Amino acid sequence: MEMKKVFLIYIAIMSLSCVSAQTKYVKIVVYRNELNTANVEEVYNIFAEDNLTTSLKNNQNEEFYMPVGSFRLRINEENSTALTVQCLKGNSYYFKVYRNFSLPTQPIAIVAVDSTTAKSEMKYVKKSPTKQAVVNKINNRNGIGVILEPGVGFHKVGLVGTTTGDEAMISFGGEGTIGLCYNYQISENFGWSNELQDQFSSLTPYLSNTTVTFDRGIVSTTPYFIIPLLKHNDQKLKLGAGLDYHFNPLLTLDTEKLINGFKDEWTYDNTLGYHFILFFDTKLGRYLRGHAGLKYSEVQYTFVKGNTFQPRDSDLKTPHGNSISGSFGLEYCF
Repeated sequence: MEMKKVFLIYIAIMSLSCVSAQTKYVKIVVYRNELNTANVEEVYNIFAEDNLTTSLKNNQNEEFYMPVGSFRLRINEENSTALTVQCLKGNSYYFKVYRNFSLPTQPIAIVAVDSTTAKSEMKYVKKSPTKQAVVNKINNRNGIGVILEPGVGFHKVGLVGTTTGDEAMISFGGEGTIGLCYNYQISENFGWSNELQDQFSSLTPYLSNTTVTFDRGIVSTTPYFIIPLLKHNDQKLKLGAGLDYHFNPLLTLDTEKLINGFKDEWTYDNTLGYHFILFFDTKLGRYLRGHAGLKYSEVQYTFVKGNTFQPRDSDLKTPHGNSISGSFGLEYCF
């Protein structure tokens, strides 16, 4: 219980940290006032990270908003020009976009301009007919997806003797987990994940004349730190710890085909556990992300009642569900 109290304190601290890390936005202004008469109808597409933010014709400007932090401002997809912008709270940033005709290939240039110069030059520039400012996201911060977590429980209990003299055992840890997840990236270095899981265990080795399964549902919440491995968050590590609420734990036993066998269902109390995660997360496409990693979990169950019988062994009355599992997930991001 002491460890669970520590984790409750940890969750509270992380919650406050994430609230304090709520995204602040700064204004970004891009404008174009090329004096040449050639290519005046050519449109320059403006990207913030991989998101198309706006398009500029000559003598136009546009403004949008980006979260505090760094992002990649890019012009066009082919023969593109890019600039990494560092946004600080309370500032506005101005960028002039133009074609540099002094160079043979006539590339498009983008330069940061101070506010005085920008406002002076924009006197001769038309404002794009946008009804309201665009708030752009550095990344697709929301993600929904599926997870699969094969695992191994550390604490196993022998239930049935085999013909070879061994015992068929069951683990109250996670043998297998499937579920749904929702992720939200709060800032560049913080995120929060919530999962709804179905976890199950069965006898090992498998016996054709006996069925014993342990099933439970889990609601899981995990605040985590983000460690970028590549620019633009294409690949990153997620390191976190969270709480698990285990509900409807049920041990189903059917050993009637054995001597002195019986059939029953044993109900265990809903309980709280905790876990640690270390995930490698990578971008798989414009809207898809995947992760692979490890999860360590701890929980202890308490027997409540059986339909007919009840366990005598303390390992069955208060079993431990400690486990380590691999975690594999696929998310659609938006």
